[in-house]
Amino acid sequence: MFKKLNFKKFNIFKFFTYFIILAMLLIVFNYYINVSYSNIMNNFYTEFSSGNFKTAKEILSDNKIINVLKKNSQSSDLNKYFTSVIDTLCKDLKINSITKYQALVYLNEINSYNILNSSLDKLILVLDENYCPSTSHGYNSILELANEAFDNNNFSYAIKLLKKIPTSEEYYHAKAENMLEKCRNKYRNNLIAEAEKLSDNEYFSKAIDLLSNYDTSILPADDEKINIKISEIDDKRTDYLAAITYSDDEAATNLISTTINSTNINTLNISSNTPYLIHVDINNQTVSIYNGYTNNWSLVNKYICSTGIAGEDTPMGIFTVTNRGEWFYSKDYGQGGKYWVQFLGDYLFHSLPYDENQNQILDYTLGTPSSHGCIRLNTEDAKWIYDTIDDDTKVIIN
Repeated sequence: MFKKLNFKKFNIFKFFTYFIILAMLLIVFNYYINVSYSNIMNNFYTEFSSGNFKTAKEILSDNKIINVLKKNSQSSDLNKYFTSVIDTLCKDLKINSITKYQALVYLNEINSYNILNSSLDKLILVLDENYCPSTSHGYNSILELANEAFDNNNFSYAIKLLKKIPTSEEYYHAKAENMLEKCRNKYRNNLIAEAEKLSDNEYFSKAIDLLSNYDTSILPADDEKINIKISEIDDKRTDYLAAITYSDDEAATNLISTTINSTNINTLNISSNTPYLIHVDINNQTVSIYNGYTNNWSLVNKYICSTGIAGEDTPMGIFTVTNRGEWFYSKDYGQGGKYWVQFLGDYLFHSLPYDENQNQILDYTLGTPSSHGCIRLNTEDAKWIYDTIDDDTKVIIN
């Protein structure tokens, strides 16, 4: 019985001895794995940060056993590391210490690890216009960015993004087509609303120009609804000009059809609300400035001018000066004018056309119709009118 008891004690002692040895081995093994993993990751970070991407990948691929054992930790650590790298890249881009190309080198390499997915796809899409994702999270990133662009009325960018989704991806392509249609409709509706606002304020030519020069990367080149609206506004402009030109006042109507010059102006009973009177002779392409009062007008200046070309004719009629400014620029025509003086809606007296920087004259033509409806003058002549002629001065164009 004593021997049996001693045997049991020996077995228990032996069990505990093995257990302690095993526990110590596990501790040592775990320590080894952790130290090795830490060294591997530190080496990886060093090589990746230095741009040695091939070496960095080899460090991970050469230690597959440890990588398998630390799979969850490695995924989390890479996520944190890559996120910090991206944050640094974004800050450097913001202060222009690196180029987009330099940032994309790192971003595309990070993307190859499939760790950050959609958030990274969105960033690359923003920086690289040629980037085309080929995964579901990439297509979702396109849809998200396109939706943001849509909300900000950046329709051309939204459409450019949406066209990156291939037709072979039926689910995502159907979503893209739906959003494309929304972009086109909203762009068209915004354009028409803006044109109607201009038309309501009697800026008919600007409204037509706006509609005629829409972005054909968004809408087809011959959009039916846009053409209908152009026709409506053109009819409205025609009616408006006819109403002004052909006044119910018989004297005014006769005046418009009368030849006016310095020899007969004081026989026509022409009055003005200021000491000045402006006469624009369409046939001779001249602007005559008179000073005085009814039947006592004296010619002060006579300028050569350029009125509207056929189809964009300068309106004929009796008007008054209403507003003025030192500079305007038309993106639609790619030119601007100095010292403008308004007499009807978007019809102005102004200088020869200048480039956007106001330095270079783009067209020196005077003496023959060449404008889009305004009355062009030499810059010094336009400035004289701008400086001298008061608002409410009568303008006769015939």
